[in-house]
Amino acid sequence: MRFLRLFWFQFKMYISNQYFFWLTITSTFSIFLLQYTIAYANHGLNDPMVWIRSAIYGLWASCTTAAGSIGYQRFQGTLPYIINTRYDERGSLIALLLPASSYGLLSFPLSFVLAKLFSVSTGKIDLKFIGMVLLLWIAAATMDILIAAFFTLTPNALVYEALINIPILLLTGLFGNKSFSLPLMNISQYFVPMTLPIKALIYADKTTNILAYICSLAIWIFLIIVIVKKINNLARKKGSLKII
Repeated sequence: MRFLRLFWFQFKMYISNQYFFWLTITSTFSIFLLQYTIAYANHGLNDPMVWIRSAIYGLWASCTTAAGSIGYQRFQGTLPYIINTRYDERGSLIALLLPASSYGLLSFPLSFVLAKLFSVSTGKIDLKFIGMVLLLWIAAATMDILIAAFFTLTPNALVYEALINIPILLLTGLFGNKSFSLPLMNISQYFVPMTLPIKALIYADKTTNILAYICSLAIWIFLIIVIVKKINNLARKKGSLKII
């Protein structure tokens, strides 16, 4: 219950920031319009990948703001108090970073509504689809927490947001043609947990290798358990928890 209260507090603080609030919306909207224009020109409005890819992009764009939330807390002067607490510091950090991926789920209903408004095919929305979205969120949140934890070491977290956005999406195979993306996904699914859900959602892949998802997710969770505390200790030694 303490974690949930802490998460809810951080979530309200997160969406009160206008940059974080609007980024998910504008990212989803802009990538949808870009894909819609291409699909319209190529008579491909019957392809549900238009809205699904936009939703995934919007989710991950929101996830990358976790790096910015570190900088935001540092700017407010509250980061040392979040990390230095009786409550497990990993739990405190997770509660701080989790709102980014949680708010990013808004990209799916937003992109779906856009698809309806622009007469783009939405495909079949079933329990498997919802399950894959949930697996995608779990993977994105896990990756988000580990990556953003490194930004406690620098006062320039906002500057590096863009550096963790597109490269990871390229590894997951979100962008690119099927002949190139699928072979890449077959490899990256073992170390990038977002890959398998994206593969299932974008290409409706029926050969779901859940073992690869569990394996890759376990690697990231293990790194969170082992590395995050060491990162925080190093940040304390460097004095980078305060404003520089």
